Amino acid sequence: METSQKGRKLIVVSGYYGYGNLGDEAICEQLVAELLRLVPAKDILVLSANPEATTRAFGVPAAARADLAGLLSRLGQARLLVSGGGGLFQDTRSPGSVVFYGAHIAIAKALGAQSIVYAQGVGPLKTAAGKVLTRLAFKQCNAISVRDRQSHELMQAWGLKSELTADPVWCLAPTPPAPAVQAALEPLAAGRDAEHPLIGLSLRPSTLFSDQHNNCLLAALSAGLPAGARLLLLPLQRSQDEPVLSRFLDGWQKLGRQAVLLDTSELVRPSQWLAVLAQLDLLVSMRLHALIMALASAVPSVGIAYDPKVSKLLTEFEQPILNLAQDNPKEDWLSAIKQAFSKRVELSCLAVGKSESAKKLACQNFNLLSRILSMQSDP
Repeated sequence: METSQKGRKLIVVSGYYGYGNLGDEAICEQLVAELLRLVPAKDILVLSANPEATTRAFGVPAAARADLAGLLSRLGQARLLVSGGGGLFQDTRSPGSVVFYGAHIAIAKALGAQSIVYAQGVGPLKTAAGKVLTRLAFKQCNAISVRDRQSHELMQAWGLKSELTADPVWCLAPTPPAPAVQAALEPLAAGRDAEHPLIGLSLRPSTLFSDQHNNCLLAALSAGLPAGARLLLLPLQRSQDEPVLSRFLDGWQKLGRQAVLLDTSELVRPSQWLAVLAQLDLLVSMRLHALIMALASAVPSVGIAYDPKVSKLLTEFEQPILNLAQDNPKEDWLSAIKQAFSKRVELSCLAVGKSESAKKLACQNFNLLSRILSMQSDP
């Protein structure tokens, strides 16, 4: 260990935290839980867009991620920077995300801290600048773990050693939802049977999901599910998802059908979502981490593939996919919904077997943290 690290205890966690996105917050919850098995809470610092909410939810210190002066000071005191997880290094809209998270790694190295890439899905990287900057950032890291085979193969192509693990959310343990949330769910879950199933729907903004696709989804769910089906609308990132779900709800009600838009204001910890999703008979979702949580709870799932990561997950788990490549996929989507509902027991069994493998891989993320910290000298 370098002399400059002597006496340092702080572990800085960098990621897309504090924005209310369920997937990233779930990653943060699991990552913090793993770190707390290794170091005291006071030695962990999460960089967040909402430090107060992060501290309240996860019980560790947090600091504003946009505070560059504060970041320089803290990384100067850090023994380790943990970058991840999720899809931080991608340039779908611009190379800005690559520059931001790459700068954290570069600053950490310059100030004498070690750094690791934790369970990331790398890409899409569409620009030459994005590829070059990501490779340069990863070359400076002391260890790399990636959550999918494509990212692992990219690291190999770049001549970088990496460990293939899985998304840390596979290891997240459920916690009970707030009483108000459970009270809202009880009437929907009561008396569930083949004619009155509880179906979850998760939508998010996407340029690929047009009004025509919304209408196709309305038609497919209306005709493909029993008349007594109870629909629960799930805004995983409220500010983004509620407008999309409200548009769907308007159309659903015009068809004479009923649905409930879940009030998520009292779901403070992502692990509480696990308990909610476990009560579903079927999930239809665009959000990756809604799908991961449902499959981890043996809930059969239908993915709306707005992003390759959704397609990859559903293909691996042999669950149905609603393709957005067609302008008018009404008949295909109706067939997929009908089959998913009729084969939900079979799909659930597939989810059980494959999620066990994913959980075992995800446990390697903790082993990486433990190993890198044990290799450092005691402060």
